[in-house]
Amino acid sequence: MQKIFEKFLFRIGSETVGVAKGIAPYKTGNLKKDIQVISVNDKSILIGNTTLAPYAKFVHYGTKPHIIKIKKAKALAWNSSGQTGSRGTKAFARKVNHPGTKAQPYLENALDRYLSSGGFTRAKTALASEVKSKVISDIKKAFKS
Repeated sequence: MQKIFEKFLFRIGSETVGVAKGIAPYKTGNLKKDIQVISVNDKSILIGNTTLAPYAKFVHYGTKPHIIKIKKAKALAWNSSGQTGSRGTKAFARKVNHPGTKAQPYLENALDRYLSSGGFTRAKTALASEVKSKVISDIKKAFKS
């Protein structure tokens, strides 16, 4: 029975990963690419991001307003004109007040979407069928003994 439940949970996890990759915020693609089933057994499943996107927790949970100070460089630098790359007006500072970022709980939202989808219903039906087959098989073995 353990293998049956492990297979069921892996299915839920991998299908939830698929949903999460579809709704996760996109900038470089690393966040989406890194969503995966991390571990699974017959009682639990862990999905999330690994080292490819170490910033994932900040995207998922957001951040509070905070001060960013220089560490090794002489100053912080950014494009103040909103342009990317080397074009635009540069701004420099020794510290900045970061306003924080809004949480984007893509993993939780993916699980909610998956659990209310037909995919979860099909997974439960498949689980019930496998459990039924296993129980019938065990009953037959018991009567043969």
